[in-house]
Amino acid sequence: MNVTVSPHKIIPEEYNLDLSNSKVKLLIGGNGSGKSSILESIFKTPQDVPKRIVCYSSGQNESFSKIYKKFQKENKVYTLEPDEDNTNDEIIDSKFKNTYFNYTYSRLLIFFAISLKSESNIRSYLNHLNLSSLKLKIDFRLPKNYVDRINGIIEREALRPELRTIRNTFFHRYLQIFIDRFIRKDYDFENSIEKQVVELSSDDIPIDYTNVTRLFAFLSWAESNQFIDISSAEIVIDGYELDSYSDGEFQLMSIYSIIDLFDEEETLFLFDEIDSHIHYDNIKLIWEMIEHIKGKLVTTTHSADSIILNKISNIRLVQKGQFQEEILADRILKRLESLSAGGNYKLKVAGKVPFIALVEDYFDWFIFFELCKRKITDFDSIIINKIQYIKCSSGFDNTSERFGNSKLDWIESFKQQNKSPRTKAIFLICDRDNLPIQDVKNSGLVRNSINSGRKNTINLPGNGNRAAYLMSWKRREIENYLLSYTMLNNHGKLEEINNNIASVDHLAKGNPGDNNGVRNLDTKSMLQPLYLKDGIKKAISYDESGVDYNKLKDLIAEIPVNEISEDIINIYNFIKGKL
Repeated sequence: MNVTVSPHKIIPEEYNLDLSNSKVKLLIGGNGSGKSSILESIFKTPQDVPKRIVCYSSGQNESFSKIYKKFQKENKVYTLEPDEDNTNDEIIDSKFKNTYFNYTYSRLLIFFAISLKSESNIRSYLNHLNLSSLKLKIDFRLPKNYVDRINGIIEREALRPELRTIRNTFFHRYLQIFIDRFIRKDYDFENSIEKQVVELSSDDIPIDYTNVTRLFAFLSWAESNQFIDISSAEIVIDGYELDSYSDGEFQLMSIYSIIDLFDEEETLFLFDEIDSHIHYDNIKLIWEMIEHIKGKLVTTTHSADSIILNKISNIRLVQKGQFQEEILADRILKRLESLSAGGNYKLKVAGKVPFIALVEDYFDWFIFFELCKRKITDFDSIIINKIQYIKCSSGFDNTSERFGNSKLDWIESFKQQNKSPRTKAIFLICDRDNLPIQDVKNSGLVRNSINSGRKNTINLPGNGNRAAYLMSWKRREIENYLLSYTMLNNHGKLEEINNNIASVDHLAKGNPGDNNGVRNLDTKSMLQPLYLKDGIKKAISYDESGVDYNKLKDLIAEIPVNEISEDIINIYNFIKGKL
């Protein structure tokens, strides 16, 4: 299923959201990032598929109500055109393809889901109650202006039998059935009906009302004409109103009921903050239920609980109304940091990622990826894209310390929080810094060293060969792989670099510079002017916001293949062999 997201509010251009390979898309991002705008755009944009869109808002986003009322007006959902037949299901389905509910509908949704569905999520949730005693109480009135309108129509129909009016719609027919069944038998619309409380029982629902599309279209029409007051609805079981339930519990029951009533294969559910007000235990129940729906779901969330309960592939980070297509675990973890003070959330999310690279920052991963594309003839970007990078410093300054200390500590915390993770391999890629070159294998794997307590492979929990690999660039840091004779000569930097290397190790045209002079050089201050954003002279340590990645990409594109280190191939092949 592909749905269109059209320009709306802060969304600058149209794009598609592909739901073909997943049942759920969970939209995360800060306030104002455009998450709800995406839902609103999908809701109001004509879609070839799905056949039905059902939207629910917890009440925080009132713009949905305005959009839905505008949709109703534009589609003339409460009128019957001369060429339309109110018995035609296709016409009814097209008029009510988009349906919207908010928290005020909770009790109606719960009542009809229990009454119309013998096996349902809501029945299971309330199975401790005597559901056979279920009653719905709601205020009803029929004002004089509607009675006068109907009597006027009857007079016109007597003169023009072919005239199609509101009396030809299922709205009026359902209203007649409602009054006959629950208020006054054989009512003829001669007199208005003063406001009164109407009681419906679950075993007394008219057969016409089993078509949920028409049922809720009728209820919405009745509300808009002020025949019923939805906010007055009460659910009574065993003579007691269910007022002891919290807002969060009613939201949970609303979600259950919406799924029970509307779930079909070509249904798209749009839930704005599916989990607001809801306790963790119930959030878990929601996602367990959603695993079994027939349709598709797009929802927003600010809940760390929902994030950790979903597959990483289900999550989309939203910024300025756009999806960040590459689902980077590091960005999701940053979002979790703003939602929860607990590091456990982040580690649990990491446990859902099949392949992870712990790197110093995105800068390292970007350079490695671009160099792979240049150097490796049969480079497969899918291989690298399987790996989610997570920022984690190495924590190593000298040989008296444990190499990769911070990354190794991260692994131990990861193992404690994930007894059976989906993670198959973690690559702990460190800057070499002052680690002796002889301690690094060609693959980048750090050699075993009993004296320093290092291990190059750490087993991970779970079945099969799951492991973390302690690795290092053979050069001091990733920037050293940018040391190219041709590229530096193009930018007037070659002499400065060579002046800091012994003459025997000078960069030469067509030579990758795989020697100790190039490996050990501290290059940052010399190279940064080539790739920092305009106006920035020096990047702050661990702050990559000053990097202009377009400049950096262009620099790498200038490096001839024969001037790129063989280390890049070796590390790529090692990683590829573990996927």
